[in-house]
Amino acid sequence: MIPMSESGNAPRVAAETNWPCRNEFRTLVETMMRTSVIGEAPGRIDFMGGVADYSGSLVLETPIRATTRVKVTSLAGSNLRVASKDYGSCELDWNPLAAAVIHWVSDALLRDQLDIQKVPQWARYVVGSLLVFCGETRWLPTCGLAFTVTSQVPQSSGVSSSAALEVATLRALEILSGIKLKGTRLAHLGQRAENLFVGAPCGLMDQLTSAHGRHGSLLPICCRPDYLGELVSLPTEVLVVGWPSGVKHAVSASPYATARAAAFMGKKILETHLQRRWNHAAEIPPSLLHRHAETMLPEVMTGKEFLRLYKSVDDPLSNILPTRTYPVRAAVRFPIEENFRCTLAASLLRTGKKSEILPQTGELMLQSHEGYSAMGLGCPKTDEMVDALHRIGPDGGIYGARVSGGGSGGTVVVLLAQRAFPKLRSLAREICFSEKGPQPLIM
Repeated sequence: MIPMSESGNAPRVAAETNWPCRNEFRTLVETMMRTSVIGEAPGRIDFMGGVADYSGSLVLETPIRATTRVKVTSLAGSNLRVASKDYGSCELDWNPLAAAVIHWVSDALLRDQLDIQKVPQWARYVVGSLLVFCGETRWLPTCGLAFTVTSQVPQSSGVSSSAALEVATLRALEILSGIKLKGTRLAHLGQRAENLFVGAPCGLMDQLTSAHGRHGSLLPICCRPDYLGELVSLPTEVLVVGWPSGVKHAVSASPYATARAAAFMGKKILETHLQRRWNHAAEIPPSLLHRHAETMLPEVMTGKEFLRLYKSVDDPLSNILPTRTYPVRAAVRFPIEENFRCTLAASLLRTGKKSEILPQTGELMLQSHEGYSAMGLGCPKTDEMVDALHRIGPDGGIYGARVSGGGSGGTVVVLLAQRAFPKLRSLAREICFSEKGPQPLIM
């Protein structure tokens, strides 16, 4: 529930917030007289870490060149309009939403308002960002607003087109309202918009990378929840490139939700048997996992059996379905091992000794790829792509590759020498799964 505290954890009680009186809106009205403002944000490539973010792992991310732009224009009246070249447009009445924000007592009431007004899923990224921004800052627009979205970020490709849209919208609202969000608050609000109003149980790394990353470097993020490490510069003459599979990816789809829930189920089982508690699964040492995985963690488990034995998990975004079978062992193993792999990869890359460390880093990426497959987030087509890259290998300038982001298709991230880029481009033309033909490589 929002408004939230600066920590991002403890919500403030909506009834206790001090909303401006009518005569205090003069400054806001003057601000709204601007014709339009624009917010812009990039997508991202998930170099390593991926879905381990929701388990508190270290992840390594980098923004891409392609960006999303959101133009916000003042309108007469009280309607909101959202328009996108890719999806069309929709219009809704802001007044009932504003009233629900002022008296924010339930997230569900706001979702109901969006349902009543039949706001399409794609527009909820924008409208949800407006709602959480108003709830957090206690700022309200005093006229209608038109949101116009233009994006170069590939959609449903696992490069965080949704986070780019949320961050761009929030940046435009910062300019429009004159209110600058501090620290990582903007990223937190983008995540909450997606969690609450789109229904995607995403972690925070996508929004953090879009808001704080720098192209050409890896941003280490310790997702507990939002510690940003010092940027890791890539060695000269080395590229990180995204190769789209053409297989659509969706965070709200069931494989992602199943893997996430299974990770928290595995954490709960280990805690129960070992009589220990961890804030995040990634805090569990790999050696401890290996010692007890065979005896304590079932490979798979139905939701019904888990609920009977262990009751619940400590993740508000995981819904344990009794009839679903969960890959418990692989799902909790992944963040524990991935945290170790990401820490090691960052250490290797900081040494700058590319002849020694790039093949080792590539091997860590391949291990990460196998981890995705083990917990049900792999895809035959991305496996074929990674296998083809692996056959070229370090001698041919291809150091490593893995399926990235939420998996189940999307984009394969490739670590390669600049001299090998023509080989990758040729391979992308040869191996193509999209009906539209080869997709552009993502830089």
